[in-house]
Amino acid sequence: MVTENTQDISHLANAGPCIDFMFAYTEHDVDKMLSYCDPTGTVHFKPLGEDGRGQLGELGRHLWSALVDAFPDLVTRMDSSQATDDTIRCQVLIEGTQAKDFAGIKAQGKRFSSDHIFVFRLNESGKIDQLEVEWDHADFSRQLQA
Repeated sequence: MVTENTQDISHLANAGPCIDFMFAYTEHDVDKMLSYCDPTGTVHFKPLGEDGRGQLGELGRHLWSALVDAFPDLVTRMDSSQATDDTIRCQVLIEGTQAKDFAGIKAQGKRFSSDHIFVFRLNESGKIDQLEVEWDHADFSRQLQA
């Protein structure tokens, strides 16, 4: 379930695609998530370094599809959102129980809970064309392997 702090974002007309993206994430609907994106736009999963850079329609689709497949009970909760003139920043808690191998981590039925920061930029058409995602990858791995 996604919850949002509407006090932070209620006045932000341009935050809509980003909020809709996060709701689709909660629904595990990767196609719907990507419908708010320019497929040739860029994504950077920062903890993965250069391997975490790519296009939203390719790398984004691959990683999010693998994540929702490996964590069928995945839950996202938006804790806060803020906007500047050209970015929308969302702090999101993501939790789930690993049912399948993911990113080189063998499934042991363990649960993770991790704060993520999503920083969105929209193009002139109102589509997400840049997204940076950050989380503590060492802690994520530790929770699933401990």
